[in-house]
Amino acid sequence: MQVILNKKEKEELVVKLHQENKTISQIAEIVHMSFKDIGTIVRRIDGRANDLDLSNKSKTTQAMYLFKSGKKPIEVAIELDISASEIEDILQEYWVLNQLDELALAYYVIKNHLDLFLRLFHVIKKNKLINEKDIRTVLRYAAFDLPTLENRCQQLSSDVLELQFRKKKLGDEVATQCSSITQLEKSLNWYKMEIKQKKEIISNLDQQLNHKSDALEKLSLADK
Repeated sequence: MQVILNKKEKEELVVKLHQENKTISQIAEIVHMSFKDIGTIVRRIDGRANDLDLSNKSKTTQAMYLFKSGKKPIEVAIELDISASEIEDILQEYWVLNQLDELALAYYVIKNHLDLFLRLFHVIKKNKLINEKDIRTVLRYAAFDLPTLENRCQQLSSDVLELQFRKKKLGDEVATQCSSITQLEKSLNWYKMEIKQKKEIISNLDQQLNHKSDALEKLSLADK
């Protein structure tokens, strides 16, 4: 049975988990609170050092300071010898602590498809659509017209399959007819040869007949 915690108990649990160096996303999964609420609690209880001597601080604190200084994640990972997964968690926590809760949540949701999301971003950027009007247009299409477009795409896909089936069927019929034509052409050529041979026989018979007729006529004249 799941224990339901009140607000104070949740805050105490957030503090405890944070002190155990749990990341914002890990805390959110355990306590079932939003990144924003967790970030508010963490900012309140975690006095991030403003001094530059961070040698005695945790790698998480050092990484956040480097992020704040403008370092890229890969630079921070190399400098502090931190794994990619650890850097990812710290970066999300850094966003939350800087009240960029939606950014952290968005990254948490799409990180497995980040390459596709970035491809979409670059398409928008390439077409110079990075302004409020164009973004609103994109959102309108995404929210309202996209389902219609998806249905249309599904219908077109179905039509394509139907046309491909009909194309194959007609192709098979054409192949059958071509085969029949080939057979008929063979038969026609055979009959042409038969006709030619018979014409030659008839011509020979005509020659023989003419020869016999001439001989008969000569015999008749001789009798007279």
